[in-house]
Amino acid sequence: LFIMNNAIGLITPPVGTVLNVVAGVGRMKMDAVTRGVLPFMTAQFAVMFLLVFFPSLVLVPLKWLTGG
Repeated sequence: LFIMNNAIGLITPPVGTVLNVVAGVGRMKMDAVTRGVLPFMTAQFAVMFLLVFFPSLVLVPLKWLTGG
């Protein structure tokens, strides 16, 4: 959850560090980069919502590995 939340924060405007770097390196406007990232950002929000409201999704792989 921590890593997913940080990933969302890095691409969320106005402070999104990754957005600023991509816009600078690609010499693009921030609006264009944000529009390009929007589908991925939406998917990350959906996955984060599912992981927070259904914690068993996070714990299932642990149960598989421990045999319980």
